[in-house]
Amino acid sequence: MRITRYLLIAAILAAAAKPAVATDGHFLHGVGAINSAMGGAGVAAPRSLLGAFYLNPAGLSAFRGTRMEFGFELFLPDRTVASSAGGASNSTTSTSEFTPVPAMGLSMQVNDKVTVGLGALGVGGFGVDYAASSPAATPPNPILMPEPNGFGAVYSNYSLLKITPAIAYQVSERLSLGAALNVDWAALAVRPAPFASPDGAYYPSAPNADGAFGFGFQLGAILKVNEMVSVGASYSSPQWFNAFEWNSSVANPLVNYGAPRTVTFRMDVPAVYAAGVALHPSPRLLVAADGRYITYEQTEGFKGSGYAADGSVRGFGWKNIFVGALGLDFQASDRLALRAGYNYSGNPVPNALSMFNVPAPAIVQHHVTLGAGIRVSPALEMSLGYYHAFKNSGSGPIVLPTGAIPGSSVTNSLAENSFSMQFSVTPQRH
Repeated sequence: MRITRYLLIAAILAAAAKPAVATDGHFLHGVGAINSAMGGAGVAAPRSLLGAFYLNPAGLSAFRGTRMEFGFELFLPDRTVASSAGGASNSTTSTSEFTPVPAMGLSMQVNDKVTVGLGALGVGGFGVDYAASSPAATPPNPILMPEPNGFGAVYSNYSLLKITPAIAYQVSERLSLGAALNVDWAALAVRPAPFASPDGAYYPSAPNADGAFGFGFQLGAILKVNEMVSVGASYSSPQWFNAFEWNSSVANPLVNYGAPRTVTFRMDVPAVYAAGVALHPSPRLLVAADGRYITYEQTEGFKGSGYAADGSVRGFGWKNIFVGALGLDFQASDRLALRAGYNYSGNPVPNALSMFNVPAPAIVQHHVTLGAGIRVSPALEMSLGYYHAFKNSGSGPIVLPTGAIPGSSVTNSLAENSFSMQFSVTPQRH
């Protein structure tokens, strides 16, 4: 009965999940206040149940008995697009507000060898909301001028939610293995929709969010080398999605304006290879370091760039990236834990493709993280986290199907702040 209630809560959470502009490509750098405050490191250091669901299912073996974690993040991005062409130059800041990102997880130890669990995690996304630039403005922002001279108002909203039933097996005192099935749900809205063929010189819109389901799997292992050192590795398969589909209309005001048409776009989630090491220099100090490799160049929707023969945009054109994470967890006392970390992400967006990525400026690279955990009772720990992603920018030309406009430029800029809270509950046995 308790599991049924938990599954119902997880389903409601999935339906209510909001988008997030992500920090490692289009992924969150970490999930939950503990994992996030440690820079997202945790492949070999399962300090958090939410982090284990996100990074390495073998980490479930670290949690004895029954454990529940509930996380809530408030995410605030700062996004700007600037452009210049034909002597006009200006910048526009996206409408920004705090975005809630939920996460929850449950694990239960079946016996000394087997632990099972279920997680529902908001793991990434992107979004912008740029107002159109009036041609009468002095000066206008060329890329946001009304079509067909620019994009007009640009809006995007993509969210990614992962529901992951998982199992971990303790092979020996030193080795644990894990596996998870990833059931993904994503929602996407975008205006205009350049992945569709244009109506003359006008792109249709897909402003109402459509949902799509995806599936994949995750495998992982953690090996305890000795009392001080553990190593871990995991593989997350590509998440294969069905296509988004929108009921749109012809955008050309001169020919068949408003006539119905259907717009489709498929966007999968890339495979991720991860490895990590955990060090315990003292009983109170944990040092974790991870490396992850995200394969955008092989992923539908992200691979491909430029214009197709029908004038549609082939894809975002993102590059594969390396992510490095370093985290510290210091048990200052039996009740207080202090955490800090650093996360570096490669920039997946080539400068030359900046114009094509105005709706998805996932370009931040350097993140600093802080956090603390308070043991409220033997059964309850409350954790807080904060991170700042430093501003990064990328510039490239305005590109038409006939080629780049000489002397033109589009510059995307992005910085991020986030606050998170997490409750970790270990029910006491009577």
